Amino acid sequence: MPTSAPIQHKKFEFGTVFGDGGRVLAEQQREKKAYTPDEVEAIRAQAYADGETSAQARAQMAQAAAIQALADAAHQGLGTINDSVNHYKRACVDLALICAQKIAAESLAHFPQAPVVATLEALGQEIETTARLVVHANNPSEELKAAAMEAGAYAGFAGQIQFRDKPSFPKGAFEILWSDGRAEFNPQQVVEALEKALHEALDADAYHQSRARHDGH
Repeated sequence: MPTSAPIQHKKFEFGTVFGDGGRVLAEQQREKKAYTPDEVEAIRAQAYADGETSAQARAQMAQAAAIQALADAAHQGLGTINDSVNHYKRACVDLALICAQKIAAESLAHFPQAPVVATLEALGQEIETTARLVVHANNPSEELKAAAMEAGAYAGFAGQIQFRDKPSFPKGAFEILWSDGRAEFNPQQVVEALEKALHEALDADAYHQSRARHDGH
């Protein structure tokens, strides 16, 4: 026959445990059934205070969340503003380059000899001891030749200047050769180099702004 499981008896515990001399060692907590008006008021005040504290905590959490949301939105908005500013900076640079190119072209049209004269005057001691200069230019005019020889004499050059036609050169471009060196000018290359330098500066500025936004987030 199957045996039944033994019955578990609940251990009887005394509400109060006394020690020697009637000293209370342990006393079971009893649920209080009745409260005085003062106790009721104290409980109500504590419950109100607890509720107020909880409400303040929730309000502070909501405020913190709202501030964070505003900060995130401001950060995104700042990024958009910086992108727009960088776009307009690039547009302004491109417009300035176009204007500079137009002005340079007009200047060369009215004073085609000016770059050659300025270069010869700047060379100074570089050319004063050489016996010959060779100037390559696109269809060098008589005005250009006269201005170049005058500028060479002003710079201390007492030798001979020879002019060679270089049809492949753009208008205003030239190359000056002498025994110990070489100087050249090409308005198109100048504009391209200037454009490259300015765009690199804009890219570097945009990169640093992006890093600053990322590090500050």
